[in-house]
Amino acid sequence: MSIAASTLLLPAPDASWRLWKPRATSATQSVDSPAEVQLKGRPLVIGLPASACRSIGLVLPNADHDVLEQIIITQLERRGLKLTGGAERNFRWHLLAQTASTATVSVDVLADPFPDDLAVPQASDYTAALRLTALPSGAIVITEEQGTLVLAIGCQGKLYQSLIISPSIAMTPEALAQEVTLARMTFESELGEGLVSSVILCGSDSDPTLAAALEEQTGLPVRATAQLAHHPDLDTHSWPQLLPSVVRQSQQLSRRRAKLLRFGLLGGLLAVSLVFLAFAYLRFQETQAARLQEDVDKTSAPAAQVRKTAENWKALAPAIEPRRYPMLLLAELTKLMPPSGLVIRRFNLKDNTIDLQGDARDAQTAVQFMEDLQKHPILGRYEWSKPSPNVRDGTAQFRTQGKAL
Repeated sequence: MSIAASTLLLPAPDASWRLWKPRATSATQSVDSPAEVQLKGRPLVIGLPASACRSIGLVLPNADHDVLEQIIITQLERRGLKLTGGAERNFRWHLLAQTASTATVSVDVLADPFPDDLAVPQASDYTAALRLTALPSGAIVITEEQGTLVLAIGCQGKLYQSLIISPSIAMTPEALAQEVTLARMTFESELGEGLVSSVILCGSDSDPTLAAALEEQTGLPVRATAQLAHHPDLDTHSWPQLLPSVVRQSQQLSRRRAKLLRFGLLGGLLAVSLVFLAFAYLRFQETQAARLQEDVDKTSAPAAQVRKTAENWKALAPAIEPRRYPMLLLAELTKLMPPSGLVIRRFNLKDNTIDLQGDARDAQTAVQFMEDLQKHPILGRYEWSKPSPNVRDGTAQFRTQGKAL
């Protein structure tokens, strides 16, 4: 999906936010908080300021996708950042350039804890706000975000790294020149000598005096622009979804409620159908009895059998409930399993009891899996036993039984 087809919510230089409709050339609405945005059925991408999403550039040894991600996690954990991958990921990385020996990547990491006022349940994705702009090659960009001063640089026209250089927009030319010089030295040591060739001051109230002083002290040409252009053709279809945990949990709860509502409706329709069939069958029997009163003695036995059959169907109702189908339970069990480190050896469903046996790489993984079974919205309808795993030859063997509540 192109970013041009999405509604964007981006931070303004002040404390407000700007709403950009799909393919718009300027902001169409200003809001004080992301929570004020109300969209139905449209993808909403929220661009985060640098205070809520760190963008870090790395030059790494070239490798395939999975290995690169593990290297990124290791590198950033050494810097004190705790990264989570998989479906619960709190970061997303972008490959900017690649050679036979190196890969240049930029990593967006959500703030922890994530600001509550930026958690919007209807958001389809989050990203760094500067990730959505086209950054001129070889230029250090200084812009305002939510009242802070942010310095950024791009690679191949895309964001490489950004950082907050001042908690307010008030900064002396000397201090700003020092930040530009330090950033230039850092970026050129990573991306190559002579990379930085200019400075861009982004903002509607750019001071010509500041630009002249900055140009004199840094030795770099400085120009001002009102705002950076958006990436109209930025392709996001390969981006893994990046959502704060509180937003992800809210969306999962909404989907779970909708799923339960659908199952409830199907169950209700099934019950009504069974009642209708039973009623129609009994009416048929009554009609036959009225016509054949002389054969009452002969039809009494079949009528009793019909009543018994109806009682049996009623008793079997739990067994035909969709949420107790073996294939459905097995599918939910497969979704619950971690990507690696756990194998199910035996799955047996008999009456209202599930017998489950498996191996895990360690006791902690086995115990966590048994706890997750009880918390699962569908598998949690069973009361699961939690015996201690049997660790043998480096493998934790476990067996648990779930009894329908």
